[in-house]
Amino acid sequence: METKEKAEASGVFDDMKGRFQARLKALRTMTKSSSGTAGTFEATTNYAVLEAKFDRGVLDRLNEPSFVAIERESAEGKIFMVYEVFNVSPMHFQMLGASSSVPLQNREEFLDKVSESWDDSAGTWIDVSAVATGYRLRVNAGFPTFARSRLIPLYGSRAHLLSDRAVSELICVDGGMEMGEISGFDADLTIDPDALVRYHIGIFGFIGSGKSNLTANLLRRLMKQNPTMKVCIMDVTGEYAVHLVDMLESSQLFTTEDFGDDIDIFAQSQVLPETLEKKLVGDEWVSEVFRKLHSEGRIKVVELAELGRPCNLEKVYEIVSIIANDRKSGHLAAEKVLDELQQHFAGRGLSSKTELSKLAKEEVDFVVKELTSLKRKVHQMSGSVKDIDEAIEIVLALGTEKKPETRGTPEDIAYQFLTGRDRLFIVYAPDPEDARVTATRFLDRLLYLKKVTSLRQKVLVVLDEAQEFAPAEPRSSAIDSSRAVEALLRQGRKYRAYALISTQRVARMNTNALQQLHSYFVGTLPRNYDRMVIAESFGLDYSVLDKTSQLPTGEWLFVSYKATHQRNVPVFIKTNNNEDVVFDFVREWRRTSQGGQRGSHS
Repeated sequence: METKEKAEASGVFDDMKGRFQARLKALRTMTKSSSGTAGTFEATTNYAVLEAKFDRGVLDRLNEPSFVAIERESAEGKIFMVYEVFNVSPMHFQMLGASSSVPLQNREEFLDKVSESWDDSAGTWIDVSAVATGYRLRVNAGFPTFARSRLIPLYGSRAHLLSDRAVSELICVDGGMEMGEISGFDADLTIDPDALVRYHIGIFGFIGSGKSNLTANLLRRLMKQNPTMKVCIMDVTGEYAVHLVDMLESSQLFTTEDFGDDIDIFAQSQVLPETLEKKLVGDEWVSEVFRKLHSEGRIKVVELAELGRPCNLEKVYEIVSIIANDRKSGHLAAEKVLDELQQHFAGRGLSSKTELSKLAKEEVDFVVKELTSLKRKVHQMSGSVKDIDEAIEIVLALGTEKKPETRGTPEDIAYQFLTGRDRLFIVYAPDPEDARVTATRFLDRLLYLKKVTSLRQKVLVVLDEAQEFAPAEPRSSAIDSSRAVEALLRQGRKYRAYALISTQRVARMNTNALQQLHSYFVGTLPRNYDRMVIAESFGLDYSVLDKTSQLPTGEWLFVSYKATHQRNVPVFIKTNNNEDVVFDFVREWRRTSQGGQRGSHS
């Protein structure tokens, strides 16, 4: 085992050239409780208190996210227990005797002396509060290695600041996907993107914290990392078509609001961040982008209305089955058609109870083709011809005529999502009721298709404002959607169907759904109760989580059980601004489109 000096020289510790000098003073426990709609939560924190030599530079450094390593002799030699700093308090011995009982004039003189004597190392120090990460550090041949440990440090033990390199080794995955800069360190966070997606993702933050900005940035990186993965976003607020405008050439957009042919109204319903609007000087480009998408048939209406005359595939099977069992002209052809129909739809996850109104156009065409072929093979004077004509009429009436190319049911969307070429689907559903119905039917069909077919492609479903889909106490209208969301989170991983949950009100979320998430980003959450729900749901130390209330826009606390090198170590990060990508895309799009217009006029 190397000495501390050699370890520091090798870059494991960064004690600021000897200015950081600290020892363990105490091990303490504090408890905090909060009550709300989901019940009463109690968070207990076991933490260490270090006493560090007072130094203004050290004080400033400790106000940034920091990790400390506390020395510990063990059976295997010297190790270091890794703690994460959550609070820093500059202390002055004279302040210990200050009280309101001292007259005001005397207090002012007293405070003047305190203010002038902070650099007197004999009477000042810094109390550093830190929580255990659950890991211990060993330094072998100048290289830091980490492992799980339940050992606690001993009073009086020396502590050291972890360096940029050591923190990188603690958290980052070699060759992983970059997620932003680790706050307080000269290092970028790299994670395992497959593990991030495979075990579901949560993004929690209040209005203005940058949830949609982070989500769009994350989706773009994930889709670039995995060129075959598809993403479907249930967009309640109308933000993602703009945030991902550079990816819309390979997309399908659906809206529960029927804007007809006036695509400008649809464009105006989409949110353009004020900062981006100022940088781009106007929003006329938004309508131009959506007009182009509309002309390409990429914007469609979600058909939620149920037809008054329900009829399912079983009716078609019954008609063909009667002909097959009749043992007259065409019965062998009928047997073959019945077998082909049943195999075709079973392979697409559609049972005999599937309503004809929910068939995609290509499925309707297949039925009509098979029935027409059968009609040619039966005796033209038999009653079977009339039965087949009736079946064709029913299929066309309930299928094709009710579903033009510009419309699609949630079941259609699920089928196209899994089988089509486009990788990005955005479903704009501003009405919460419509959003829940759409999500329920989409998710039910998606999981069914995944279970009964060979469609093994990875898909990621994003639920924006997820508290609308899976609330803590679902109203009757949300019971089905909450069940569908839970099914996706519990079963989806087996079928390569994953979820990203985004919400500003964690306390209003179904906790059964929350507990299925293995990686999560926490931004500014001003309500203490929301933070308590997260601490309870994920077993996260509240003292670190509490610091998120001070985070500026674009900064997040990231924790993962699967996607980081050492699991479940909270780390603060600064993510890239998604608006920069949008700005660059629109600027280039304007340049090329204007250039094309000039060329056409010349």
